[in-house]
Amino acid sequence: MTKKGALAGSPRRVVKRPAEPAANLPAAEPPAAAKPAPRKRAPTQKTVGRAATRSTKAAPPEPVAEAPRRSGRATVEPGVEGTPGPAGQVEAGTVDESPAETDVLAAVGTFEDIVTESLADIAFETLVDPAEEARLAAARHRFEQLPADGSIRVAFQPIVDLATTKVIGYEALARFPGDASISTRRWFAEAAEVGLLSEIEMTAIRAALAQLEKLPSDAFISVNVSPVTAASDELREVLEEVDGTRVVLEITENAAAEGYDEVSDAVGALRSTGVRIALDDTGSGTVSFSSLFDVHADIIKIDIDVTRGIDTDPMKEAMASALKSLADRLGAMSLAEGIETEQELELLREVGIQAGQGYLFGRPELVSD
Repeated sequence: MTKKGALAGSPRRVVKRPAEPAANLPAAEPPAAAKPAPRKRAPTQKTVGRAATRSTKAAPPEPVAEAPRRSGRATVEPGVEGTPGPAGQVEAGTVDESPAETDVLAAVGTFEDIVTESLADIAFETLVDPAEEARLAAARHRFEQLPADGSIRVAFQPIVDLATTKVIGYEALARFPGDASISTRRWFAEAAEVGLLSEIEMTAIRAALAQLEKLPSDAFISVNVSPVTAASDELREVLEEVDGTRVVLEITENAAAEGYDEVSDAVGALRSTGVRIALDDTGSGTVSFSSLFDVHADIIKIDIDVTRGIDTDPMKEAMASALKSLADRLGAMSLAEGIETEQELELLREVGIQAGQGYLFGRPELVSD
Protein backbone atom coordinates (compact mmCIF):
# COMPACT_ATOMS: atom_id res chain seq x y z
CA MET A 1 0.00 0.00 0.00
CA THR A 2 1.24 3.33 -0.95
CA LYS A 3 1.46 6.25 1.42
CA LYS A 4 -1.18 8.00 -0.57
CA GLY A 5 -3.57 5.12 -0.27
CA ALA A 6 -2.99 4.84 3.38
CA LEU A 7 -3.89 8.48 3.82
CA ALA A 8 -6.94 8.14 1.68
CA GLY A 9 -8.24 5.22 3.63
CA SER A 10 -7.62 6.68 7.09
CA PRO A 11 -9.86 9.30 8.85
CA ARG A 12 -8.51 12.77 8.73
CA ARG A 13 -7.20 14.08 12.05
CA VAL A 14 -7.06 17.72 12.97
CA VAL A 15 -4.16 18.54 15.18
CA LYS A 16 -4.80 21.47 17.51
CA ARG A 17 -2.03 23.73 18.56
CA PRO A 18 -1.62 23.62 22.31
CA ALA A 19 -2.58 26.85 24.06
CA GLU A 20 0.13 28.85 25.73
CA PRO A 21 0.25 28.55 29.46
CA ALA A 22 -1.77 31.16 31.28
CA ALA A 23 1.34 32.36 33.00
CA ASN A 24 2.74 33.51 29.68
CA LEU A 25 -0.33 35.63 28.84
CA PRO A 26 -0.40 39.28 29.81
CA ALA A 27 -2.41 39.80 33.00
CA ALA A 28 -5.84 41.26 32.42
CA GLU A 29 -6.40 44.60 34.11
CA PRO A 30 -8.94 44.34 36.93
CA PRO A 31 -12.10 46.37 36.51
CA ALA A 32 -11.96 49.86 37.92
CA ALA A 33 -13.07 49.97 41.55
CA ALA A 34 -15.25 52.97 40.88
CA LYS A 35 -17.27 51.19 38.11
CA PRO A 36 -17.35 47.46 38.88
CA ALA A 37 -19.14 45.12 36.53
CA PRO A 38 -22.59 44.66 38.05
CA ARG A 39 -23.50 41.19 39.10
CA LYS A 40 -26.92 39.92 38.38
CA ARG A 41 -28.89 39.02 41.42
CA ALA A 42 -32.31 37.90 42.22
CA PRO A 43 -34.70 40.54 43.48
CA THR A 44 -34.71 40.72 47.24
CA GLN A 45 -37.27 42.15 49.65
CA LYS A 46 -35.22 45.33 50.08
CA THR A 47 -34.76 45.94 46.31
CA VAL A 48 -38.44 45.30 45.68
CA GLY A 49 -39.20 47.82 48.41
CA ARG A 50 -36.96 50.41 46.81
CA ALA A 51 -38.63 49.90 43.44
CA ALA A 52 -42.00 50.29 45.03
CA THR A 53 -40.86 53.50 46.68
CA ARG A 54 -39.66 54.92 43.35
CA SER A 55 -42.92 54.02 41.66
CA THR A 56 -45.00 55.88 44.26
CA LYS A 57 -43.21 59.23 44.34
CA ALA A 58 -46.43 60.99 43.48
CA ALA A 59 -47.91 59.98 46.84
CA PRO A 60 -45.07 60.05 49.40
CA PRO A 61 -45.60 58.35 52.76
CA GLU A 62 -46.32 60.29 55.93
CA PRO A 63 -43.17 62.18 57.07
CA VAL A 64 -41.19 60.38 59.75
CA ALA A 65 -38.78 62.11 62.10
CA GLU A 66 -35.32 61.66 60.71
CA ALA A 67 -33.22 59.44 62.90
CA PRO A 68 -29.55 60.28 63.35
CA ARG A 69 -27.21 58.66 60.84
CA ARG A 70 -24.77 56.18 62.14
CA SER A 71 -21.27 56.68 60.87
CA GLY A 72 -18.59 54.05 60.82
CA ARG A 73 -20.83 51.09 59.82
CA ALA A 74 -19.37 48.86 57.21
CA THR A 75 -20.69 48.85 53.65
CA VAL A 76 -19.92 45.99 51.31
CA GLU A 77 -19.12 46.78 47.68
CA PRO A 78 -19.39 45.71 45.01
CA GLY A 79 -21.35 42.48 44.73
CA VAL A 80 -24.40 40.89 46.20
CA GLU A 81 -25.66 42.40 49.44
CA GLY A 82 -24.11 40.85 52.47
CA THR A 83 -21.07 39.50 50.61
CA PRO A 84 -17.72 41.11 49.95
CA GLY A 85 -16.92 42.44 46.51
CA PRO A 86 -14.55 40.90 44.01
CA ALA A 87 -11.51 42.04 45.90
CA GLY A 88 -13.04 41.13 49.24
CA GLN A 89 -12.69 44.68 50.46
CA VAL A 90 -14.92 46.21 53.09
CA GLU A 91 -15.03 50.00 53.22
CA ALA A 92 -16.13 52.12 56.19
CA GLY A 93 -18.89 54.56 55.34
CA THR A 94 -22.31 55.83 56.27
CA VAL A 95 -25.52 53.91 55.87
CA ASP A 96 -28.99 55.45 55.86
CA GLU A 97 -31.44 53.55 58.01
CA SER A 98 -34.59 52.21 56.44
CA PRO A 99 -37.97 53.54 57.64
CA ALA A 100 -38.25 50.52 59.90
CA GLU A 101 -34.88 51.28 61.47
CA THR A 102 -35.92 54.92 61.88
CA ASP A 103 -39.03 53.87 63.79
CA VAL A 104 -36.95 51.63 66.04
CA LEU A 105 -34.45 54.41 66.77
CA ALA A 106 -37.25 56.87 67.53
CA ALA A 107 -38.80 54.36 69.91
CA VAL A 108 -35.44 53.83 71.59
CA GLY A 109 -34.99 57.60 72.00
CA THR A 110 -38.43 57.92 73.57
CA PHE A 111 -37.66 55.05 75.92
CA GLU A 112 -34.37 56.72 76.94
CA ASP A 113 -36.25 59.97 77.72
CA ILE A 114 -38.74 58.08 79.88
CA VAL A 115 -35.96 56.30 81.76
CA THR A 116 -34.08 59.60 82.31
CA GLU A 117 -37.17 61.36 83.68
CA SER A 118 -37.96 58.39 85.92
CA LEU A 119 -34.44 58.35 87.33
CA ALA A 120 -34.64 62.11 87.99
CA ASP A 121 -37.92 61.65 89.87
CA ILE A 122 -36.41 58.83 91.91
CA ALA A 123 -33.35 60.97 92.74
CA PHE A 124 -35.57 63.89 93.85
CA GLU A 125 -37.70 61.63 96.03
CA THR A 126 -34.53 60.19 97.54
CA LEU A 127 -33.20 63.66 98.39
CA VAL A 128 -36.40 64.73 100.16
CA ASP A 129 -35.98 63.85 103.81
CA PRO A 130 -39.31 63.02 105.48
CA ALA A 131 -37.97 64.33 108.79
CA GLU A 132 -37.02 67.62 107.13
CA GLU A 133 -40.47 67.91 105.57
CA ALA A 134 -42.05 67.31 108.98
CA ARG A 135 -39.83 69.97 110.58
CA LEU A 136 -40.80 72.60 108.00
CA ALA A 137 -44.47 71.66 108.30
CA ALA A 138 -44.26 72.13 112.06
CA ALA A 139 -42.52 75.49 111.59
CA ARG A 140 -45.20 76.71 109.20
CA HIS A 141 -47.88 75.63 111.67
CA ARG A 142 -46.21 77.64 114.46
CA PHE A 143 -46.19 80.77 112.29
CA GLU A 144 -49.83 80.27 111.33
CA GLN A 145 -50.75 80.10 115.01
CA LEU A 146 -49.17 83.47 115.79
CA PRO A 147 -51.82 86.14 116.47
CA ALA A 148 -51.81 89.11 114.11
CA ASP A 149 -50.83 91.61 116.84
CA GLY A 150 -48.99 91.29 120.13
CA SER A 151 -47.64 87.85 119.29
CA ILE A 152 -43.99 88.98 119.13
CA ARG A 153 -42.58 90.89 122.07
CA VAL A 154 -39.35 92.89 122.02
CA ALA A 155 -36.48 92.98 124.51
CA PHE A 156 -33.95 95.82 124.44
CA GLN A 157 -30.20 95.48 125.10
CA PRO A 158 -28.27 98.69 125.87
CA ILE A 159 -25.54 100.01 123.57
CA VAL A 160 -22.97 102.20 125.33
CA ASP A 161 -20.20 104.65 124.56
CA LEU A 162 -17.10 102.66 125.55
CA ALA A 163 -15.22 105.74 126.76
CA THR A 164 -17.95 106.73 129.25
CA THR A 165 -20.24 103.63 129.35
CA LYS A 166 -23.18 106.01 128.82
CA VAL A 167 -26.17 104.39 127.07
CA ILE A 168 -26.52 105.79 123.56
CA GLY A 169 -28.98 103.30 122.09
CA TYR A 170 -30.73 99.91 122.32
CA GLU A 171 -30.86 96.88 120.09
CA ALA A 172 -34.37 95.48 119.71
CA LEU A 173 -34.41 91.67 120.00
CA ALA A 174 -37.59 89.75 119.15
CA ARG A 175 -39.04 87.27 121.61
CA PHE A 176 -41.50 84.67 120.32
CA PRO A 177 -44.28 83.00 122.33
CA GLY A 178 -44.57 79.30 123.00
CA ASP A 179 -41.69 76.83 123.27
CA ALA A 180 -38.80 78.61 124.99
CA SER A 181 -36.34 75.99 123.66
CA ILE A 182 -36.74 77.42 120.13
CA SER A 183 -34.22 80.24 119.82
CA THR A 184 -34.95 83.57 118.15
CA ARG A 185 -32.32 82.79 115.52
CA ARG A 186 -34.14 79.55 114.68
CA TRP A 187 -37.49 81.34 114.40
CA PHE A 188 -36.13 83.71 111.77
CA ALA A 189 -34.18 81.00 109.94
CA GLU A 190 -37.29 78.84 109.62
CA ALA A 191 -39.36 81.85 108.58
CA ALA A 192 -36.97 82.27 105.66
CA GLU A 193 -37.26 78.57 104.81
CA VAL A 194 -41.04 78.65 104.59
CA GLY A 195 -41.15 81.99 102.77
CA LEU A 196 -42.43 84.15 105.64
CA LEU A 197 -39.30 86.09 106.60
CA SER A 198 -40.48 89.54 105.50
CA GLU A 199 -43.84 89.14 107.25
CA ILE A 200 -42.23 88.05 110.54
CA GLU A 201 -39.56 90.76 110.37
CA MET A 202 -42.12 93.49 109.78
CA THR A 203 -44.19 92.24 112.73
CA ALA A 204 -41.11 92.44 114.97
CA ILE A 205 -40.12 95.88 113.64
CA ARG A 206 -43.58 97.32 114.29
CA ALA A 207 -43.48 95.92 117.82
CA ALA A 208 -40.06 97.54 118.43
CA LEU A 209 -40.96 100.95 116.98
CA ALA A 210 -44.10 100.99 119.09
CA GLN A 211 -41.80 101.21 122.15
CA LEU A 212 -39.64 104.04 120.82
CA GLU A 213 -41.38 106.75 122.87
CA LYS A 214 -40.80 104.76 126.07
CA LEU A 215 -37.00 104.86 125.60
CA PRO A 216 -34.75 107.82 126.51
CA SER A 217 -35.18 110.55 123.90
CA ASP A 218 -31.44 110.79 123.25
CA ALA A 219 -31.12 107.05 122.54
CA PHE A 220 -31.58 105.34 119.17
CA ILE A 221 -33.21 101.99 118.52
CA SER A 222 -31.53 99.38 116.31
CA VAL A 223 -33.72 96.81 114.51
CA ASN A 224 -32.60 93.78 112.50
CA VAL A 225 -33.70 93.44 108.88
CA SER A 226 -32.81 91.22 105.94
CA PRO A 227 -31.83 92.82 102.61
CA VAL A 228 -35.22 91.93 101.09
CA THR A 229 -37.13 93.62 103.92
CA ALA A 230 -34.79 96.61 103.95
CA ALA A 231 -35.60 97.25 100.29
CA SER A 232 -39.37 96.88 100.71
CA ASP A 233 -41.92 99.66 100.31
CA GLU A 234 -43.68 98.44 103.44
CA LEU A 235 -40.66 99.19 105.64
CA ARG A 236 -40.21 102.64 104.12
CA GLU A 237 -43.86 103.46 104.83
CA VAL A 238 -43.49 102.35 108.47
CA LEU A 239 -40.33 104.44 108.94
CA GLU A 240 -42.08 107.55 107.64
CA GLU A 241 -44.39 107.37 110.67
CA VAL A 242 -41.57 107.69 113.27
CA ASP A 243 -38.53 109.86 113.94
CA GLY A 244 -36.08 108.23 111.52
CA THR A 245 -33.07 109.90 113.15
CA ARG A 246 -33.57 107.61 116.14
CA VAL A 247 -33.66 104.40 114.05
CA VAL A 248 -30.78 102.20 112.91
CA LEU A 249 -31.43 99.43 110.39
CA GLU A 250 -29.12 96.54 111.17
CA ILE A 251 -28.53 94.29 108.15
CA THR A 252 -28.47 90.77 109.52
CA GLU A 253 -25.66 88.27 109.13
CA ASN A 254 -27.89 85.45 107.81
CA ALA A 255 -28.28 87.18 104.44
CA ALA A 256 -25.98 86.15 101.60
CA ALA A 257 -23.42 88.75 100.57
CA GLU A 258 -25.07 89.27 97.17
CA GLY A 259 -28.27 90.32 99.00
CA TYR A 260 -26.63 93.60 99.89
CA ASP A 261 -27.03 94.71 96.28
CA GLU A 262 -30.74 95.09 97.00
CA VAL A 263 -29.97 97.22 100.05
CA SER A 264 -27.52 99.35 98.08
CA ASP A 265 -30.27 100.23 95.61
CA ALA A 266 -32.66 101.16 98.44
CA VAL A 267 -30.21 103.03 100.71
CA GLY A 268 -31.02 106.42 99.21
CA ALA A 269 -34.74 106.06 99.86
CA LEU A 270 -34.13 104.75 103.38
CA ARG A 271 -31.76 107.57 104.30
CA SER A 272 -34.32 110.11 103.14
CA THR A 273 -36.31 109.13 106.24
CA GLY A 274 -33.30 109.93 108.45
CA VAL A 275 -32.38 106.35 109.38
CA ARG A 276 -28.82 105.05 109.66
CA ILE A 277 -27.49 101.73 108.31
CA ALA A 278 -25.41 99.25 110.32
CA LEU A 279 -23.69 96.12 109.02
CA ASP A 280 -23.97 93.34 111.57
CA ASP A 281 -21.30 90.79 112.53
CA THR A 282 -18.48 92.33 110.49
CA GLY A 283 -15.44 90.08 110.69
CA SER A 284 -17.44 86.85 110.89
CA GLY A 285 -16.93 86.05 107.20
CA THR A 286 -20.59 86.50 106.22
CA VAL A 287 -20.13 90.17 105.32
CA SER A 288 -17.95 90.96 102.31
CA PHE A 289 -15.79 94.07 102.33
CA SER A 290 -17.40 95.13 99.06
CA SER A 291 -20.68 95.33 100.99
CA LEU A 292 -19.14 97.93 103.30
CA PHE A 293 -18.39 100.16 100.32
CA ASP A 294 -21.61 99.50 98.40
CA VAL A 295 -23.94 100.13 101.35
CA HIS A 296 -21.95 103.04 102.85
CA ALA A 297 -22.67 101.82 106.37
CA ASP A 298 -22.95 104.34 109.20
CA ILE A 299 -22.10 101.77 111.87
CA ILE A 300 -19.70 98.79 111.61
CA LYS A 301 -20.64 96.13 114.18
CA ILE A 302 -17.70 93.88 115.04
CA ASP A 303 -18.74 90.25 115.46
CA ILE A 304 -18.80 88.61 118.89
CA ASP A 305 -16.28 86.01 117.69
CA VAL A 306 -13.74 88.80 117.33
CA THR A 307 -14.62 90.36 120.68
CA ARG A 308 -14.69 87.23 122.85
CA GLY A 309 -11.25 86.67 124.41
CA ILE A 310 -9.72 89.55 122.47
CA ASP A 311 -7.55 90.48 125.46
CA THR A 312 -5.62 87.19 125.14
CA ASP A 313 -5.55 86.78 121.36
CA PRO A 314 -3.22 89.06 119.31
CA MET A 315 -4.89 87.99 116.05
CA LYS A 316 -8.30 89.14 117.26
CA GLU A 317 -6.77 92.38 118.46
CA ALA A 318 -5.25 92.93 115.00
CA MET A 319 -8.63 92.23 113.36
CA ALA A 320 -10.43 94.72 115.63
CA SER A 321 -7.76 97.34 114.95
CA ALA A 322 -8.10 96.84 111.18
CA LEU A 323 -11.90 97.14 111.32
CA LYS A 324 -11.57 100.28 113.44
CA SER A 325 -9.27 101.84 110.81
CA LEU A 326 -11.69 100.85 108.04
CA ALA A 327 -14.64 102.38 109.91
CA ASP A 328 -12.70 105.60 110.41
CA ARG A 329 -11.90 105.80 106.69
CA LEU A 330 -15.57 105.24 105.86
CA GLY A 331 -16.72 107.82 108.38
CA ALA A 332 -18.60 105.15 110.32
CA MET A 333 -18.92 104.34 114.02
CA SER A 334 -17.18 101.14 115.25
CA LEU A 335 -19.24 99.04 117.64
CA ALA A 336 -18.16 95.78 119.31
CA GLU A 337 -20.70 93.07 120.16
CA GLY A 338 -20.59 90.56 122.99
CA ILE A 339 -18.41 92.37 125.55
CA GLU A 340 -18.56 90.36 128.77
CA THR A 341 -15.40 91.14 130.79
CA GLU A 342 -13.55 94.21 131.99
CA GLN A 343 -10.40 92.91 130.26
CA GLU A 344 -12.16 92.83 126.90
CA LEU A 345 -13.48 96.34 127.51
CA GLU A 346 -10.02 97.73 128.31
CA LEU A 347 -8.44 96.18 125.23
CA LEU A 348 -11.22 97.53 122.99
CA ARG A 349 -10.73 100.99 124.45
CA GLU A 350 -7.01 100.76 123.66
CA VAL A 351 -7.79 99.79 120.07
CA GLY A 352 -10.11 102.80 119.84
CA ILE A 353 -13.50 101.10 119.37
CA GLN A 354 -16.17 103.73 120.02
CA ALA A 355 -19.21 101.78 121.20
CA GLY A 356 -20.20 98.36 122.41
CA GLN A 357 -22.82 96.08 123.85
CA GLY A 358 -22.83 92.85 125.86
CA TYR A 359 -23.70 91.28 129.19
CA LEU A 360 -21.10 93.50 130.87
CA PHE A 361 -23.44 96.46 130.34
CA GLY A 362 -26.81 94.76 130.50
CA ARG A 363 -28.89 91.83 129.29
CA PRO A 364 -31.88 92.21 126.95
CA GLU A 365 -34.98 93.23 128.91
CA LEU A 366 -38.60 93.88 128.08
CA VAL A 367 -39.81 97.46 128.44
CA SER A 368 -42.25 97.77 131.30
CA ASP A 369 -45.64 99.30 130.53
